[in-house]
Amino acid sequence: MLATFAVHKNPALHWRQRLALTFLQAQRTTFPNRHLRWLVRRVSTAEAITEHCRKNKIPHRTVVLKDPSTAPSAAELSIPAPTLHFLTPAAAPQDGNGTGPTLVYFHGGGFVNPLRGAAHMPFIMQCAASSRASQVVVLEYALAPEHPYPAQLIQCVATVRHLLEEANLKPGDLILAGDSAGGQLVGAVLAHLVQPSPYVPPLKVDGQFRAALLVSPFVRLATTDDFGTYQTNDGRDYLNRPQVDAFGDAWQGNGDEIWANLGGTAAAGEVWPKVFDDGPRGLVRKTLITVGTAEIFLGCCRDFAREYARAETVVGTQGTDWRALLEGKERVLAECDGEAHVQVALDSAVGYNKGSMGAAITSWLDLV
Repeated sequence: MLATFAVHKNPALHWRQRLALTFLQAQRTTFPNRHLRWLVRRVSTAEAITEHCRKNKIPHRTVVLKDPSTAPSAAELSIPAPTLHFLTPAAAPQDGNGTGPTLVYFHGGGFVNPLRGAAHMPFIMQCAASSRASQVVVLEYALAPEHPYPAQLIQCVATVRHLLEEANLKPGDLILAGDSAGGQLVGAVLAHLVQPSPYVPPLKVDGQFRAALLVSPFVRLATTDDFGTYQTNDGRDYLNRPQVDAFGDAWQGNGDEIWANLGGTAAAGEVWPKVFDDGPRGLVRKTLITVGTAEIFLGCCRDFAREYARAETVVGTQGTDWRALLEGKERVLAECDGEAHVQVALDSAVGYNKGSMGAAITSWLDLV
């Protein structure tokens, strides 16, 4: 690993970022996918959240929802009751309406891995602080391959339904956020609101969500002729095509359905203009999509953000004044020079707080 680190020269990255990237690349080349899955799953999402809250004295409670509603076409599926983790940030300020927003977070991990405490939790809580959230809700969703698609979609819709119908929150109270597979799930929920999935009863919303944050989202299922940045960024990112294919095989997302394949179906041209419609008819007031220029997902994220989200592209490096770049923009694709997949989570794991992706996200949330 040290030899790999020595030759892994990326002037855009700090040495601590390169060290984290090299470690993950070494893991990938050393262990088979089944072994990596076993290593990662030793600590569950619930255990990771509970331990982080204990160490940092963050008030934490869990709510287990009733069995999530399914449509007749999914009646035969065994979908576990989702668990919601409610966290109260250390400084939960109050806005003029008496409460700050609720940050709803769907974690990444290829749909097969749990939340990673050291990587996800500091990032999530920083997002809460930047958005001045009064509470954070993290969904502990069922993992594939034990629970393949559409289990995670069903549980995410159940989460939003609970917050709107049982917790009496309004869409304007909610910031929907997620990384990688979790970013895909944010998009899947928004797509369901416009074109209901056959697996979940429709969910009507009255108003716009405050914001949607998609961090390095998995927006398009890879095809046999899908090369692009899967190829040009191979070796720069810690993800590679075989690993993404293995996640996809476990998850079993249907490539013909927009709720699995956000930017790869004919329905995309009908659904996304309604989600990202200008003015009050759109589903979200503000949207940020982030991607590193060293990611294998760079091409997919660019296509989705520009064609479907109609986002304006801004490019930055470490030290960029992201606030100045983002202020006044409704839908933005933030390209972070030289950074890898969900770089902000890697940065959190090594205690580095000056990364470009992290700065872009916190600056944007401060403006939401």
